[in-house]
Amino acid sequence: MEAVFALCRPSNALRRLALIILLSLPIFALAAVGALAAQDHVQGRRAALVIGNSAYVNLPKLPNSVNDAKRIGEVLRNANFEVTIGSDLTKAGLEKTVREFLQTLNDGDVALFYYSGHAVQVADQNFIIPVDANLSSAYDLEVESYNVTSLLDYMRATSGLQILVLDACRDNPFRNEYYYLGDSKVDVGGKQGLASLTPKQGSLIVYSTAPDQVAYDGGGDLSPFAGALADNLLSPNKEVREMLTLVRNAVMQRTGGRQVPWDVSSLTSQFYFVSAQEVLMLGESVTEVRVSPDATRVRLDIQPPIASKGLQLTASFEKLPKAGMLLLDDKTIQPNQPIDAQRMGDIVYVSDPGQKSVELLPYKIESNTGQKANGAVAIVFDPAIPQQPDTSLQVASNDDGESVTKAVPINLTLNADVGTGFKPVPALELGAGGRPTGWFRLEQRDPSAQVAVGDELLMLGDLVKAEDLPKVKIRPAIHRSNEEAQVVLTPAVVVPESKPVVIKVEAQVNACDELAAQPLDIQAVTEGVLPNDIDVPKAEAACRKAVADFPEIPRFKFQYGRVLYAKGEYQTALKMLREALDGGHVRAGQIVARLYQLGAGVELAPEKAIPPLEAAARRGDPYAQHTLGKALLEGNGVRRDVRRGLELLQKAVESGHTYALNQLGGEYLSGARVPKDVERAYVIFEKSAERGDVWGAVNLGLMYRDGVFVKQDKQRAYQLFEEANRNLHPYAATLMAALDKQEGRKDEAGLLALYRESAARGDGWGAFYAAEIVSTQPSLAKDPDEAIRLYGLAVARKSGKASEGAKARLKAVPAERLARESQKALVRMGAQGIEVDGKLGPRVRAAAAEILGRKPPSGMLDLYADLVQQEWIASTPRLDML
Repeated sequence: MEAVFALCRPSNALRRLALIILLSLPIFALAAVGALAAQDHVQGRRAALVIGNSAYVNLPKLPNSVNDAKRIGEVLRNANFEVTIGSDLTKAGLEKTVREFLQTLNDGDVALFYYSGHAVQVADQNFIIPVDANLSSAYDLEVESYNVTSLLDYMRATSGLQILVLDACRDNPFRNEYYYLGDSKVDVGGKQGLASLTPKQGSLIVYSTAPDQVAYDGGGDLSPFAGALADNLLSPNKEVREMLTLVRNAVMQRTGGRQVPWDVSSLTSQFYFVSAQEVLMLGESVTEVRVSPDATRVRLDIQPPIASKGLQLTASFEKLPKAGMLLLDDKTIQPNQPIDAQRMGDIVYVSDPGQKSVELLPYKIESNTGQKANGAVAIVFDPAIPQQPDTSLQVASNDDGESVTKAVPINLTLNADVGTGFKPVPALELGAGGRPTGWFRLEQRDPSAQVAVGDELLMLGDLVKAEDLPKVKIRPAIHRSNEEAQVVLTPAVVVPESKPVVIKVEAQVNACDELAAQPLDIQAVTEGVLPNDIDVPKAEAACRKAVADFPEIPRFKFQYGRVLYAKGEYQTALKMLREALDGGHVRAGQIVARLYQLGAGVELAPEKAIPPLEAAARRGDPYAQHTLGKALLEGNGVRRDVRRGLELLQKAVESGHTYALNQLGGEYLSGARVPKDVERAYVIFEKSAERGDVWGAVNLGLMYRDGVFVKQDKQRAYQLFEEANRNLHPYAATLMAALDKQEGRKDEAGLLALYRESAARGDGWGAFYAAEIVSTQPSLAKDPDEAIRLYGLAVARKSGKASEGAKARLKAVPAERLARESQKALVRMGAQGIEVDGKLGPRVRAAAAEILGRKPPSGMLDLYADLVQQEWIASTPRLDML
């Protein structure tokens, strides 16, 4: 279900019904109601992404957008959202911030996105514009913006309810009359404002102004819409449509009717941003005050009622005393006169002269929402109590007027790893400072911690029964780790024995996350490290422990699988990755899918790659979107669908996956599946290279090498190839060698070193050229078998003519020699009981089946190529580079 303005708590009607039942129970039953068993899932978890872009470099600046975002972020934190906030974001910063937001959505209930800044509509879609966007080229929109619909789709896939608020309908920032979007050329002349999106069932989308109209920044610190939204969003127990009506009226008033907020709704249920508790009860139904018969002024000391925060309470006495009067601030209280319920303890009884026994004074408490509670105060005149000096109206205080006696709090410390869910406060620790009693109020909650009791989130001001304090659990925010947060629960009624509970939350990132998370993983909690940067010994120990400590969290299994792969324990790594996939970790699915496409450690079955890729792409995983998009373009394991393939690549580009940029550029450069557009390819490759992507550097280098669209510049091309090679591009070294050979800069030994470098990274051409040199100059070989191994790798890598040439060379090798090389490969990979005799009997084929994890090919040459490929994979190359 989708909604844009979300309900995370029960409806008012349900809560009131529950309170009627609650208040009708005897006091001993209240503890049972509050002691319901905690569930693993906490209802109503909320996450929000709030972005404000003001300081545009190439477009008109927007003075208030950052202020708008900051204010809305503060309000949403008070509404129990874990807020990811971004200000003045570049395209790279936008990608990172969106990714951090998606990381907070896992298993959440409510997702909200608020954006203030430049945004534009193209082809009935809305695009967020980062502050470094230029939009000067017709090709810039697709690489410099972010599609709002994409983000809404990811929110829908990872949460139960979605909220979309766009305060972004400023003046048209376009600098061209048309832009390219996918395979379409779109005219944008005269466009302003945003397009109205059609909501799905159960959704609500809110705009700061009507479709195709312009919103105003305003003359104050906030835009008219942001100010009105901030003023009304926290209104307790107001259904969202009622709240939006208040916002709409406020904006119209502030803009003289020139701006009218707009919403598109297909809601099927009510939603409340703040569904506040409405609990009212008395700590003591009868307050007894025993005094001397000679007492003339008596402070009643009636405890204030226990009530949910936000309720406005009044008290009234149904009748006056028989022998005396009631005073508040020396003013007489009349029957049924409403007074502030919090002042009940300040009421003074003034006695008439004469003998008295008991004064029974009934009173009632009423809230502004209709709750009622009845109580009474009994003044007992006891002859056994001697006349005392009248000190009942005095309160000991220090020089600042504060009470001298302060309750010593019960201090607790909760240690938690971020991204591991809610962690309960240990019940035994609660007894260290004395067992609390009565009711407690959530008085303070740091924005970096969400608090729950059982399966329900607590809002500030909510009440908790003391018996339920051991059921309190806390979830530290993912992206405010390594910071101390504090949660404070204070007694609802302050009595001498009452003590507040102060919980210090010390959150940290698990060592497995720090050492083995993968970049761009939308279910990670850190930015991640590349495969070649993993510190294997440390990461292995940390991730093994994390998997043992948190077996229910698939993220740790995925990261442990990465470490095992880096260590070379391939089959164990594959097992761990599959367990992570089964647990719902989508990046694990992308990697397993890639292995099926490569036939690496599993059967070559590209059709089996499609289901996990589809699941991961829906969640917004850019790696999966790139891999699936490429498969759809090529018809690899799935029916070819060029349009959808391009759409998926574009989504990956939005999220910062530069490989997708290069795939798009390659499509437009070749023109095989889309209309050829060399200028568009150049713009895309240049953007990729600017982001430090190795493929972008190589593709741009090829255009300079060949003089395609740009003036030929082989020196510039070589520099780009060198840069890519330093960053482990699989065949940049082969391209360098080709230029070196052409210019006569290196001898055969120098060229061989470059070819070997590319071959080790999986480049079939590098393997073929290296084999050719070693075959003709055996003195340069590492060993007598190197040329055959390199030819085998060139065949296995399926590199077109390079593979065909290598296959021709291997066909000339005697069968017995090739069989011996296959046996040597098996022995190197740990096969037992293999005799290198050139005979491929049942034992050899059984060993090959175990090593390959499938039935081996029957042909000698194919078997050898598969074994060489498996041995290459066991060397842990960067498969993500291919």
